[in-house]
Amino acid sequence: MKTVNNNNNGTLLDIDFKDLALLLLKRFWLIVICFALFFSFKWFVQEQKKKPTWTSTATMYVTNSNDTKYIYSTSDTYNATNLIKTCAVVIGTNQVRMQIVDQLNATEQSKADAAAEKGETYEPYLYNSLNIGAINISSVNETEVMSISVTNDDPERAVEVCNAILKVVPKVLKEKIMVGAANPIDDAQPAYIGNLPNMRNAVVFGLIGAAAMAVILVLAYLLDNRIKSKEEITQQYGIPVLSDIPNFNVKTKERYSTYYEQR
Repeated sequence: MKTVNNNNNGTLLDIDFKDLALLLLKRFWLIVICFALFFSFKWFVQEQKKKPTWTSTATMYVTNSNDTKYIYSTSDTYNATNLIKTCAVVIGTNQVRMQIVDQLNATEQSKADAAAEKGETYEPYLYNSLNIGAINISSVNETEVMSISVTNDDPERAVEVCNAILKVVPKVLKEKIMVGAANPIDDAQPAYIGNLPNMRNAVVFGLIGAAAMAVILVLAYLLDNRIKSKEEITQQYGIPVLSDIPNFNVKTKERYSTYYEQR
């Protein structure tokens, strides 16, 4: 039993946790329905409509000096990481993205020419600034190693765009930033799939809905200031109950109820 203040007259009332638990069990169907609604919304409306994406990665070594014979110092790491951040911003501009597109279309045309020489047919894919996907460039553990990742709806496109960026980055450093150099470490790796429907997200969302309904039921119980038993009359007002007056118009559990039992 736990006591709380009654807002009506300032007296103390007892909260019967057993009664509260029975109320939650009685209204458990509401909690289940709320879970099902939240789960269904998250799974069928959001998770099931996710479109799978593919991400390919590559790495480059970036130095802030064009001189291959310079003496290395600890400040070079700091300068190289800042150079990678600058390069990431520049590559995100429309002008550089178009350079990537031109590199990709040139590669596609080379494939078409090579196929024509062999008597084969190859339809080159036409890239543009919208279908190259999302590009992310960052420093690996704050070192001179640049990580390049490309996310695309097609796994082959993700790899091709990533390899095209490897060719464009040295040009960007030379022509746009005009400092530093970059050499590939690993070419684009085969793309891995992501952004798949996640059942766990739907279950968690459903549990949130069920918990919200349980909280609402508890609050409704706590805010209900109606008399529910003879003991509450005696406890709240200090008046003994001599007898019950049955209400013959209402039945509860196959017996006639008293007025204070009606909810």
